[in-house]
Amino acid sequence: MFTHQRQQLLLDHLAEQGSASVAALAARFGVSDDTIRRDLRALAGQGVLQQTHGGAIALDVPRMDRQPRARILGAVKQRLALAVAAAVRPGQTLMLDAGMTLLAVARALPEVPLTVITHSLDLANALCDRPRIRLVLAGGEWDARQRLFGGASAARAVAEHRADLAILGACAVHPELGVTASGAADAEVKRAMLACAAQAWLVADHTKFGAHQPCFVGPLDAFHRLFTDRPVSFATPRPAVTVAAGSAKEQHHD
Repeated sequence: MFTHQRQQLLLDHLAEQGSASVAALAARFGVSDDTIRRDLRALAGQGVLQQTHGGAIALDVPRMDRQPRARILGAVKQRLALAVAAAVRPGQTLMLDAGMTLLAVARALPEVPLTVITHSLDLANALCDRPRIRLVLAGGEWDARQRLFGGASAARAVAEHRADLAILGACAVHPELGVTASGAADAEVKRAMLACAAQAWLVADHTKFGAHQPCFVGPLDAFHRLFTDRPVSFATPRPAVTVAAGSAKEQHHD
């Protein structure tokens, strides 16, 4: 296994488990403790984990900078994006949230006529050369860290439109506290998208479940479909689409 492959798998393991010791990681990947320590030093230097005396702990992913966050569960994001994109129909109007998972969704959209409304500059850049997509960028207060337009101005821009689908990501998903975000300006735009779409889909990997952030977006029953990569451990108001490698299965989790 190449170094970069092992380091990506190490990151994914930490994202799932939260923390791990050097000894446990060495046993898992079949390498020496010194090799794991070098991997941890390199990844800590990139800002994607925090190295401890005997191992490493995962960072607070919702508050991480964009580039380090992009490396977390990259293959999972891609599988989720393909499943979401496959469910989109020609001619639909989509409201697309910001974030790395939604950026993967935007890149995976089929080559069919669509209208896309987004407050994400990265999503707009990914779609600006797609001639069959009518693109609307909702402006507002610029958030340089998350590379999105947020706040009341962006929410008002979103509210001028109506859509078939609002496809949202989440910082955290909790069975009682619902879907939450780390920032108020981002949450405000997410709520506006929910209010302006006939249906809402939530796309969130398993690391987002069971946690909560300070800014409320909406209850779980506001979403008509949930795309995730593992069966959810708690009841959901509607069936979840569990995306395994190369497949998407709709399952009831109740």
